[in-house]
Amino acid sequence: MIHQKTNAIVIETLEKFPHKVHIKLGEILRDRGMTQGDLHRLTGLRVATINELVNFKKKSLTVAHLVAIMIALRITDIRELIEIEFDEEVVKYFENESSSMQNGFTRDLLSTAETNVKRLAVGN
Repeated sequence: MIHQKTNAIVIETLEKFPHKVHIKLGEILRDRGMTQGDLHRLTGLRVATINELVNFKKKSLTVAHLVAIMIALRITDIRELIEIEFDEEVVKYFENESSSMQNGFTRDLLSTAETNVKRLAVGN
């Protein structure tokens, strides 16, 4: 039950702060003249997993997958592989929030944390 509540909170958070995720794996493979099969042989990742990443059908990534791909492609900066861009209004909101941060929190973050703790505790 907690897992479902956590997923709901994650989804709501992602929806609240519009963003774009750009995985550059397909471009990198093309630029290097490599196939998804080549990357499979270098990393041991399933071809289906690689294909889902290339076509952005995989919505979650593990650190192990990212690091394995980075090692195989000799990439040292994750920004070469993945880019996350927040909408302009989100960037402005974050900048404004950062100026009022105390001990790592803003009023909004404290309120969000308090609400989420209650949501996670319900039904335990």
